[in-house]
Amino acid sequence: MQQVLHCPHCKNTIQKANGRYLCKYCDRTYPILEDIPCFVDQNRTFDGFDASSFAFLFKMEQRHFWHTGRKKIILDVLRRNIANLTECRMLEIGCGNGNILTYLEANGIDIEGGDIFIEGLRFCRRRSNSTNLYLLDILSLPFRNNFEIIGIFDVLEHIENDMDALSEINMSLKPGGNLILTVPAYQLLWSPFDEGVGHKRRYGLKDIRAKLESSGFVVKKISFYVFFLFPIIAAIRLITKALPVNNKKRKIETVIEANTIPVINSIFSALLKLEMILMRYTNLPFGSSLLVLAEKKKNLGT
Repeated sequence: MQQVLHCPHCKNTIQKANGRYLCKYCDRTYPILEDIPCFVDQNRTFDGFDASSFAFLFKMEQRHFWHTGRKKIILDVLRRNIANLTECRMLEIGCGNGNILTYLEANGIDIEGGDIFIEGLRFCRRRSNSTNLYLLDILSLPFRNNFEIIGIFDVLEHIENDMDALSEINMSLKPGGNLILTVPAYQLLWSPFDEGVGHKRRYGLKDIRAKLESSGFVVKKISFYVFFLFPIIAAIRLITKALPVNNKKRKIETVIEANTIPVINSIFSALLKLEMILMRYTNLPFGSSLLVLAEKKKNLGT
């Protein structure tokens, strides 16, 4: 099913014609590149993420415990909290290589994807030929009341103006629609890893709740995860932060947390699976990441 798209600039509906999208209200045109509608100026530069890392991530995220565990937790939270999940239309913003998108798609979710980097969407297309993809900017989305669910997974921390991003997401959701997101937790854990992957901040529980509520959402579930491994991760972050030689921006390939050691990876994967089960019954009190499920208010008075 083709979405009704809106001009990111003037917010009016746009029409597809002659291999591109046209806005008759502000005379802007949006090309279709490699069968992907493009709403991003390809001459722009972005400092929030190094696009050259997609090739490394494409291989790493298929086996690394953090990536495989996160997508299972996301699916479990959706299944247990969203009624008629398979009848909902979902958008993942910042889908990158499509690791989460294609996992959710394989589990029966009607999902589309968008990213600001064409490099990531090319890898995503290699994984899925069936879903709609968009080249887009989270600060200027081509949607209005389009989706029942929007997911942003470890994306918000890359955005300088995160409140503007949440406002755009709110407008893209249908009334009563749900936002599910994950973000890194605790600014205390800021380290060269965060610099290397282009983070602007890490989040506290009260901080992310306040920003969501100010953006027109009602928080339904909020939980830390990577709970059992938190002491190990905290120790690594604090030690590397204390070493002057490491206090510089580094490519993600060189960061210790991005390495996959088979035996350790299997143990850590089992611990994340246990966390997934625990999160069905309670919200975990601490961890290196946060997961939030929030509902768009049906009207300003709710």
